[in-house]
Amino acid sequence: MGSSKSKQSDPGGYLQETLTDHSDSINYICLADDESILVTGSDDKTARLWATKDATGSECLGVLRGHTGYVTCVHVFDTCVVTGSSDGTVKRWDMTSCECEFTYTGHASQVMRVICTGQYVISSSKDTTAKVWLFDTDDLREGEEEKACIRTFKGHLKMVHPLIFIPSDDGKMEEEMVITGSADYSAKLWSVDSGGCLVTYSDHRGPIMTMATDNSARILFTGSADATVRTWHIRTGKLLKVFEGHTLQIMCLLVVNKLMYTADSAGVAKCWVWNLGDNTRDYKGHKHSVTYLRFNKGILYTGCGDGVIRCFEAKSGTLVRSFITNDSPSVINCFAVCDNKLFAGSQDGKLRVWDITNINEAVAPIPESLEAKPEAGQ
Repeated sequence: MGSSKSKQSDPGGYLQETLTDHSDSINYICLADDESILVTGSDDKTARLWATKDATGSECLGVLRGHTGYVTCVHVFDTCVVTGSSDGTVKRWDMTSCECEFTYTGHASQVMRVICTGQYVISSSKDTTAKVWLFDTDDLREGEEEKACIRTFKGHLKMVHPLIFIPSDDGKMEEEMVITGSADYSAKLWSVDSGGCLVTYSDHRGPIMTMATDNSARILFTGSADATVRTWHIRTGKLLKVFEGHTLQIMCLLVVNKLMYTADSAGVAKCWVWNLGDNTRDYKGHKHSVTYLRFNKGILYTGCGDGVIRCFEAKSGTLVRSFITNDSPSVINCFAVCDNKLFAGSQDGKLRVWDITNINEAVAPIPESLEAKPEAGQ
């Protein structure tokens, strides 16, 4: 399957491709584990699969069609893609054939996030619930589709958005758990086994916008519209620290071992030593909300509503490079770093591919004690 491509002016010469296959805003990007496939979800009601490592350019490998509303979120597991939509459904797709294998129905409103674990598909929704579904639905007969939902987490009063799955610790026989964040100012810890709420984290004064955990999944980080980040002991619910310094709502956060990166709608990004509570540096120059953060090889990448992706040396805060969408900037909704390429999805529906070869040459290495992969929080 061919891809529609266009050329744009790029003063830095780093823009390799502009892919115009999507006809509306790209909302979400997810990489396969081996990073050979990238999946994008769009307002045009489709998701698309892209080859990331083709030397001749990025190619659209297939289109996932079937949602009747815009695609809000995507997750890739093995050879399957799971999508959530404003139509209230979750769909599981075969990556090879691009056929829909199963449609999970039961949410009464827009699906906000999905996670696929291989055993479960987990979703959050504007309908104030989160649900756990069976990943393997082969044993369900026609007419038994509703049995795919094995748990519905009820207790939040408003929209449920960010999700975290915590697998069981076989050594300690702990149960599988899910953490949900809500617009009702609280987060909750749920047991997958019983469906019951184990802990409620409630001290924020605004909706929970984003969450993460530490490496050991013992500490929960919640970023809120109240302009603060709070840390909690996951099992006891004890409030540990309140991080103040932002002036507007927290849009995104990353935990990278001992460091936490946060960004807000005022265009401010910060780095913290989270166990001490210290704000060690700010990343400056944004002209709009910072909507997306990624950390890779000592570089902090920030996506902004001003249409620019900025690459900062994480340790010093020095701006290394900027990637500009075009002369009429489009909000950066999501991006992914893969090998020597930066893939960015924006509100204008275009997927741009920039060359980031040698971007790390001018970057001082981060000590091993501080460098680690970002935690999985949404």
